[in-house]
Order: sequence, then structure tokens, then C-alpha cells
Amino acid sequence: MAENLKRQDGLPPAMTRLVKELSRLPGIGEKTASRLAFNLLNRPRDQVIALAESLLEMKERVGLCAECFGLSDHPRCQICEDPAR
Repeated sequence: MAENLKRQDGLPPAMTRLVKELSRLPGIGEKTASRLAFNLLNRPRDQVIALAESLLEMKERVGLCAECFGLSDHPRCQICEDPAR
């Protein structure tokens, strides 16, 4: 797999993979993805871990409300759960 990630610019495979994954986000091109990757490289380890953990937590816990399709960490959001609504 690492062979597929080698690029002409000489970046290590882990950096190339990060740039590739970041550039999949909407509005993030390869140049911006490279800037973000280099920024993350220069940040303290605990900040990078906090970012990675927050991404995983969001993916695991946040979804769409079954009724209104708003963001929620429960099957139904707080607004839809409100009996006074």
C-alpha cells in the first residue's frame, strides 16, 4: 500500500496519505491539504491526538435526528424530545 502513496515530491508515505485524505474534504484542495498536514506536523502531539479523538468521537456519537434530521447524539434531538413542542 505504501508504494501506491509515493509521490514525486518526496514526501514520506504517511504525509502523502494525510494530504490525500484531507483533500477529500469539501473545499480542501491538495495545496490546502498540504498546508494543513504541515501545520499538524508542527503541532504538539497532544493537540494532534485531541483532534483525532474529537473526529472519532463525532463520528461515533453524532447522527441525524430520526424526526427532523437535525444533528443529535441521541435517536431524537432535544427539540423533538421536548413534550412542550
